[in-house]
Amino acid sequence: MTGLAARAELIKLGRGLDVETGQLDFLGSQAPEVLRQLRVALSDRIFDEQRQLFRVLAVWARWLPAWLAAGLVRWWLGPRLTARIAGELPAWRAAAISRFLPPFFMAEVAVALDPRSARELIGLLPVHQVVAIARILLDKRDFVTIGRFVGLLPDDVICEVAEGIADEGDLLEIVFHLESRERIDHLVRILPSERIHNAMMIVCDQSRRELWPKLLALVTNVGYGLKRELGDLAASQGDEVLAAIVRAAQEEDLWADILPVVVCLSPEVQRRVVNLPFLLAPEVMRNILKAADEAGLWTSLLSLAASMNEGGRNAVALALSDVDSEVFDRIAYAALLRAQFDTVLDIVGRLPVSRHGECLAILDRYVGGLDADTVAYIHGALQAHGLEHLAQPASAQAAG
Repeated sequence: MTGLAARAELIKLGRGLDVETGQLDFLGSQAPEVLRQLRVALSDRIFDEQRQLFRVLAVWARWLPAWLAAGLVRWWLGPRLTARIAGELPAWRAAAISRFLPPFFMAEVAVALDPRSARELIGLLPVHQVVAIARILLDKRDFVTIGRFVGLLPDDVICEVAEGIADEGDLLEIVFHLESRERIDHLVRILPSERIHNAMMIVCDQSRRELWPKLLALVTNVGYGLKRELGDLAASQGDEVLAAIVRAAQEEDLWADILPVVVCLSPEVQRRVVNLPFLLAPEVMRNILKAADEAGLWTSLLSLAASMNEGGRNAVALALSDVDSEVFDRIAYAALLRAQFDTVLDIVGRLPVSRHGECLAILDRYVGGLDADTVAYIHGALQAHGLEHLAQPASAQAAG
């Protein structure tokens, strides 16, 4: 589970149920996909219970003159019912009626409108009308509603709306609440590069602390190529920017989101990140290892540990010194997947001596099923890190 995606889903779910997000904290352990499915299912259930009524209302809305239908929905039905009826009308008819509705009313309709049934309708609305609606929602700071629809907008409309947004923090809010996350890469590409640069620098502004998770959400949700580009952009501003990002990850407990990002960075930037002094703090390293274990990210962490200096590997060993044996078992499996036994055994050698035999017994279970070249590699790593004399008999036999 990614903490950032789960947070965004809880906000949207709370909005749909008209409750404070804090009242849904009991769902915080659920995967984002589960929360999204719950949100969609609840919306569908509420809609289905009244669908017959909406269909009846849609009949007369379809056949009345558009100007008259617009007046009736505005003054009689209100925005919420209008949004439901729009889902039962052909897109061309809903668009025709909307031309007689003021932007502030359409903005209220958008709050209750289901994006799944609005794609064609949005494509039929005039650009000036969409931009006017977006600006009203921005004035209300309704980023949840904007995020639900921005993925459906044409590029020219997005660019025009973005030009009217003076604060990059608002752009981050929109991205955080974006419904179509697969569109994030494209949205970043069409925005001016200086705006993305300014957004990245928010992480250095303590007065904008509430936006840091939104910035991390941007970085974690883009594709591999953009992760590297944004990481290199941050690194080009100096280690203080990288340190600010990892401090934000620690304070917000977002290591499960950040570790996969660091793996995507260029090797040089990776080395700078994993060797930041901030990571040497015992509490920080314990949180990193806990996230790696809970989120199944040991393969990623071992790849990063290979670039750690002596201080970093000592910090890892200290954080592992009192974990359960099952954790070592998962680390051994990850080491096998990524051929990182040299890194793992170097860290094992830094553990308290009382845990060496336990770790090597776990290693011994894997060695018996490996090919001769891999066994020889492990045997050499054991020898290099002064652990050969502690190896279990089975591993010694396999090596022979």
